[in-house]
Amino acid sequence: MTYIRIYTILFLILFVPLSADTFRSLSGEDLFHGFVIETDENGLTSVHTAQGDIRKISLSEYRFDLNPAGRRKTVAVLPIDSQISHEIETAAFEQALITESQKGPLLILIEIDTPGGRVDLTQRLCAAISELRFCPTVAFVKGEKNLGAYSAGTAIALACDKIFMAPNSAMGAVTAMVVVEGQYKTEKEIFGEAVGEKFGSAWRNYLAALAEKNHRPGILAKAMEDKEIEVVEVRREGNTLFLDAGQKQPTDQVIEIFCKKGELLTLSPERAVHCGMADGIVESRVELFKRLEADGADVHVNEDILAAREELVRVVKRFNKLMETLDLKFKELEAKGQRQSLRRSDALRSYQDILRQADYLVRLKQKYPDVPVEEQDLVEFKNSVKAEYESIRSMR
Repeated sequence: MTYIRIYTILFLILFVPLSADTFRSLSGEDLFHGFVIETDENGLTSVHTAQGDIRKISLSEYRFDLNPAGRRKTVAVLPIDSQISHEIETAAFEQALITESQKGPLLILIEIDTPGGRVDLTQRLCAAISELRFCPTVAFVKGEKNLGAYSAGTAIALACDKIFMAPNSAMGAVTAMVVVEGQYKTEKEIFGEAVGEKFGSAWRNYLAALAEKNHRPGILAKAMEDKEIEVVEVRREGNTLFLDAGQKQPTDQVIEIFCKKGELLTLSPERAVHCGMADGIVESRVELFKRLEADGADVHVNEDILAAREELVRVVKRFNKLMETLDLKFKELEAKGQRQSLRRSDALRSYQDILRQADYLVRLKQKYPDVPVEEQDLVEFKNSVKAEYESIRSMR
């Protein structure tokens, strides 16, 4: 899809205030204000009305329009301020989006300052944002410790309804990377040119779809992933277009080569606004709320993601402590065996205890996939302990 920048339309989009819903029945007999809470198993949607009650309706019998009436004057803030690498944090973000949207805020602000992360988790985050139909989402790309939204962070920003950037931030460089033996490598480096390009093409088109869903130039999203893409900015019939260089027509007036071949596209705030990838530049959250006509709103920073991160730290510490305890028990058994002072009954009790702890470690890994060990390794360890226990028990 070719992106066409029409200044009049952009002006209207930028300055229409974010709002709630006005529900109008298709028959024209019913009209009310409110915000969607949830849809039940019967397909009925619960709406919290401006009067404070809950109405259940079939959305197929209504249309809704943006309107501030019925919304609570609050803003929910969800921070993404570290590498996207843990499932527990991803799950917390997914649930936080639902929880906060059901409170009827004016908008959900996703503050992004990340170097990137896992593609699979990023796609889950993007899907959660894209599927949030009844609450506006705004990305604020901050230039703090990670200096902006890079790689996976850019994808998350593109999934939001609007994007604003801090003056010292940036977004782009979205090539998918995989960690192999502690080193970051591209999929082409791991799987070869042909297979790697299949992965790259899928990721590239995914990024373009995210961009185009919110009327941003998909070719620029692709250029953030593929350094072989050259993008030109042209004037055609009075409109400004961003095109793959190969799509330029003889009658196009070339303004500039916006992205040169051989370079992954990374955008400064000014360039991002210029090409339509971002909606504005703001110094702070306060200034952003003024731009969105949400100044004076109560701000609630959701801490579920931080809590999930802290929970994982505690779990990993517990896991490591148990592994140290098991290692010590094996050393004690080995020492007693060498001294020939290990009685059969003591060995059985020790292996029973180790087996219980091995089973617990397997269940801990299943509950917390982020624990840094392969589940298969734990299962094999558990099975080896069980085999040793059975061997001792069968001795006479």
